[in-house]
Formats: sequence, structure tokens, C-alpha cells
Amino acid sequence: MFTKKGFTLLELLIVVAVLAVLSAIVLSSFSAFRNSKVLDTAVEDVLTALSQARGDTLSSKDGLQYGVHLQADKAVIYQGATYSSSDSNNQDVVLDGALEITSITLTGGGQNVLFDRLTGKTSQNGTFVIRVTNDTAKTRTITVNGTGVASSS
Repeated sequence: MFTKKGFTLLELLIVVAVLAVLSAIVLSSFSAFRNSKVLDTAVEDVLTALSQARGDTLSSKDGLQYGVHLQADKAVIYQGATYSSSDSNNQDVVLDGALEITSITLTGGGQNVLFDRLTGKTSQNGTFVIRVTNDTAKTRTITVNGTGVASSS
């Protein structure tokens, strides 16, 4: 009597199926981790932009006031009392493609947070949300209070 050594087709299919299931679990966990880190980074970048615009206004950099314009895919630091998309001095803080800015609720409406010279206050206080586009449960709310200080929750 002789014995055959090797793998049957059924054994190979089982191994391939197990590997496919494990790969799907690992990839979904990695995707959730990546989205979480990208969201954290974007929130910090936008908070930094708000802080920079407020600081530049307080220091009267170039004798101007500064603000931040919010769009779905980016926040833009701008000079002067009004936002102009064609101004070459604008500084874009572009969000990762997996994120978007939504639910912009600022006093007086609009999408601009403009800081007052000498005080750093803003009359456009309020909130907006940065969220993961393919998982809208993953969000962070940024609040800009009347003193011009921004924070996230």
C-alpha cells in the first residue's frame, strides 16, 4: 500500500478562503484606523489655521486683519476684511480626500471667520463639522467662540 503526499483541491480552497476572510478583517480595521488618524490630523490643521489667522490679526501683521474661509474640501486663511478666492496671498489647508467640512453654523451665516484687530474676537462665532465622507458617524465638531478661540470636540 502506498500513500500519496500533497494537498487536495479542497484543502487549498479552504486555506484560500481563510486567508481571504483574515485579509478582509485586517483591511477594514486598517481603513478605520487610517480614517481616524486622517480626521485627527485635519482637525489639528484647521485649528492651527484658525489660531494663525487670529494671531496674525492680533499682531497686525502687514497692518491687516485675517480670517478663515471654510469650504467642503479646505480651509483658507485670507487677508483683509473680505475673502477673495483669487487672492495670491491665500493659504490653503486642504483636507484629505476622505474628509469634508459640513454643517457650518456661524453667527450671521456665511463661511468666514474674521478676527477683529486688537482684540482677536470674532462676530462669526459658531461651529462646523469635519467628517469622514464614507463613514459619517466619524465626526469632530470645531467650535469658535466669541473671543476667537477655537477648540474641537
